[in-house]
Amino acid sequence: MRTFRSFVTGVFLITPAVAGRQEKAAQPEKKGQASVEKICAGCHEVDTITAERRTQIGWQQSVADMVSRGAEGTDQEMAQVVAYLTKNYGKINVNTATAEQLQEFLGLTGKEAQGITAYRDRNGTFKDFDQLKAVPDVDARKLQEKRALIAFSL
Repeated sequence: MRTFRSFVTGVFLITPAVAGRQEKAAQPEKKGQASVEKICAGCHEVDTITAERRTQIGWQQSVADMVSRGAEGTDQEMAQVVAYLTKNYGKINVNTATAEQLQEFLGLTGKEAQGITAYRDRNGTFKDFDQLKAVPDVDARKLQEKRALIAFSL
């Protein structure tokens, strides 16, 4: 079994995709859920794991920290854990995301997502939510509905 450290430093693509071992009826099986149950839920309640939304990098750091404390699993299982947590309990960093990622994660139109990335390219990174809402041709109500999913750093 390779270490998670080799997983974190390697090149990989995370397909956005953790719940836990609580009520299976309320939480349908999703890719990565079994890995979360095996690796994470043995030490933590699901609510503890998912209490705070994080970006993909934030979830990678959390999983790497748990591995350093003794969590065991293959690189593939760790990738599934990170992907599942990112998709189901994640945030997106509007300062690093591509237009396609913004569109998929936040449910924006292609024009809105392109508007955000073009604005960012012209004006630099977004400092706060008010600055993001001011982007021309972006529906501020859509952004407000997804505010909990938006990050401006890690």
